[in-house]
Amino acid sequence: MKTFSFKSLEKNYLKVFRISSVIGVLLISLPFTVGSSVSLDLTWPLRVLVYISFVILFYGFVHWYSVYWFKAYQYQLTEAGLDIHKGVFWKQQNMVPRNRVQHIDITTGPLERRFDLSKLVVHTAGTRNATITLPGLLHVDAVELRQELINTNQTEDTV
Repeated sequence: MKTFSFKSLEKNYLKVFRISSVIGVLLISLPFTVGSSVSLDLTWPLRVLVYISFVILFYGFVHWYSVYWFKAYQYQLTEAGLDIHKGVFWKQQNMVPRNRVQHIDITTGPLERRFDLSKLVVHTAGTRNATITLPGLLHVDAVELRQELINTNQTEDTV
């Protein structure tokens, strides 16, 4: 049985996260700009300045947060199962026992495809946290990790 040591997400996933964040920040800044423009009755040049200020403020926070989020996100495959550690403010440790794995999907979005990345989606038996997603894997690593989890469960007869 192959085991992996604790591993971080791929560095290119930080780029994907930040590109997605820019799109989100641009959209989130709009209601704040409209709200402040209407309540303060601002002219167009001031509205643009307010919008740019909100974008810079929100993206500054997202950029800062993404560095710590990325460093905190780690995973490893053990004999017991898939162990995932994550969280900046609230630390979270998920252990997916091998014998609870129902099936595993690999998903890839357009930005992830550009950087040859994938998400491993592990579906487990049970209702609480029955789906665990592990983003930011190289596609080859996601396939290898899925195969290792599948091979382990083929020899066991679990309910």
